[in-house]
Amino acid sequence: MKVFKDYRHKGVATALLQKAKEICKERQYSGIYTQAQDNNLSACLFYIKTGFHIGGLDTNVYKGTKQEGKADIIFYLDCS
Repeated sequence: MKVFKDYRHKGVATALLQKAKEICKERQYSGIYTQAQDNNLSACLFYIKTGFHIGGLDTNVYKGTKQEGKADIIFYLDCS
């Protein structure tokens, strides 16, 4: 999830995630997953703070690109 710079730290991401959780429960989905680049500390901390758990690490996602060597952290949130 990316929030436009002028609207960060105003509860926008939290509100969007809350709505996503409501939809998840209404539709009886088991959970939500997302990913964040390992060097995006703000995103990683946001997901942990809002109840996501680390479920994996993709170390090949940037292979052959300018960002080779970086990884994506996979986050899961149980909605059941």
